Amino acid sequence: MSDMNVSDHIKTQHNRMLHEANQELARQVNELVEYQIENPELKSSTNNADVEKEKAVKREIENRKKAIRAQLAVIKSLYRQSVIRVREEKAQTSDSRNVNDTLILQLHNLKYEEQSLSSEISAAQNYDHKYMKLPLISVEEFLELFPDHQESSEHDIMTARIEHEYQVRMKLEERRQEKLKQKQMLIAEVKKRKDDLTKLDGMLERFIEAAAPIQKVLATE
Repeated sequence: MSDMNVSDHIKTQHNRMLHEANQELARQVNELVEYQIENPELKSSTNNADVEKEKAVKREIENRKKAIRAQLAVIKSLYRQSVIRVREEKAQTSDSRNVNDTLILQLHNLKYEEQSLSSEISAAQNYDHKYMKLPLISVEEFLELFPDHQESSEHDIMTARIEHEYQVRMKLEERRQEKLKQKQMLIAEVKKRKDDLTKLDGMLERFIEAAAPIQKVLATE
């Protein structure tokens, strides 16, 4: 993979700086190697010019080595910074993952609640309500009796029909209670008369028993 392609795949600034520093170090090392190849060390020479050139080459090599050591120090510093940033990014990624996990869990809970509510709504809609079995008058009859409900909703009409049935039953119950009271009064009156007749029968029997001697006397005369 070329350097350009590698750079394209580096997304963070700190890693990009580290990569560029490494590239600079590689360039300096390659140039030092090439310089040393181009300027080989002389084995022995008494020529003043050669001696001065040799000294100049050594100074240049030493300067380039110092530059390489300085670049290494830069790379170490950038590497430490990169490690710290990577750890921070991992921590942020972990936090984001935890947040995502929490959101996913909440989403699952909401879906479960939605399914539960849908089931409850469906059960309520299909429930065999007792009011559906009430012997209510038809909607047509009700609207004829109460035309002011013509514009009412289906729910309000059903509520009004149930209320109407309740009022009708209350009146019927009142009439039933009145009839029951009348019945109880009649039963009490019949019982009283029956008791009176029973007492009268007893009185007649005692009267007949008491009059028996008189009847005998009258019969002998």
